[in-house]
Amino acid sequence: MKIIHTADLHLGMRPDKGRPWSDERSEALWNALRRIIQTANEEKAALLLIAGDLFHHQPLLRELREVNALFESLAATQVVLIAGNHDCLSPRSHYRDFSWGENVVFLSDSQTESVFFEDLNTEVHGFSYHQTEIREPLYDRLRAPRDGRIHILLGHGGDEKHVPIDINRLAAAGFHYAALGHIHKPDLREDLRLAWCGSPEPVDRTDLGARGYIVADITDRQTLLRFIPCARTSYLPLAVRITPDVTREGLARTLEQTIEKRGSQHIYLITLDGERHPDTDFSQPVPLSGRIGQWTDRTRIFLDYDRLSRLHEGDLLGLFLKEAKQLPPGPLRDKMTAYGVRACLPDK
Repeated sequence: MKIIHTADLHLGMRPDKGRPWSDERSEALWNALRRIIQTANEEKAALLLIAGDLFHHQPLLRELREVNALFESLAATQVVLIAGNHDCLSPRSHYRDFSWGENVVFLSDSQTESVFFEDLNTEVHGFSYHQTEIREPLYDRLRAPRDGRIHILLGHGGDEKHVPIDINRLAAAGFHYAALGHIHKPDLREDLRLAWCGSPEPVDRTDLGARGYIVADITDRQTLLRFIPCARTSYLPLAVRITPDVTREGLARTLEQTIEKRGSQHIYLITLDGERHPDTDFSQPVPLSGRIGQWTDRTRIFLDYDRLSRLHEGDLLGLFLKEAKQLPPGPLRDKMTAYGVRACLPDK
């Protein structure tokens, strides 16, 4: 039996809100679901499992209708989903009275329930969040029945505020597969028959690395997991070493070449380090055509203090540099020393 396991799509979110590309990123989350639906049809998957946080917030009625239409476009795939901490069933949630298509099962109870697919001899177990936090390790007490069926757990959690999970205890619970959500970084434990699929698209700059979903081949004897990369956009850290001869214009050219090579669709987290010329300021981003999600300037002002100390030994500048060396190292000392040198030697 082939299943597709996804979670944490966060539909309705506006990643990088306020940035020019925010609307495009919001639509990319929906496009990820469309690609997963397409894969389910191409792979003729028996089940599509969504392990929580399908939405980033309480879903709007129109959003549920759009998602349901996508699910109904599945040719031969049953959908099972639960609500996570972001889209939990609040008292007024549209989840509570929405009519899903015939191929969709929403495990909406706050206690573990299940649905049995007779033609697959498979039972899927799970529960939905009814509040944003669940601190009890509720999965620890679950056990899969020994009744000849294939048993799958659909879960959401893994940190201290969201159903803490003891991996070894869950692995010993007897499920043929535990399809987990909430942790955005994919973590496949094929030997333990469990996995966090991660988010199919990164939703903020902490979501580094590959993003996608899982195709699992499950029998009563084994579980094989295959990670499918899905994200079209990545947050890419970019460290740049600055030397005193680097100008803002030169840095811009270097970064443009890097962005052109790695892809303008990505979002770059740029960190500058090293020593800059006293007259060059990198505290503000240089003009770039690419998407800059973060700009961090850790450069220090460069002056050859040892040479200046030797040249000005005994005069005011030499005495100043001698005293400055006694201060704790750091950006404040660097800046103060540079200002002092420039006051004594305006051409520097």
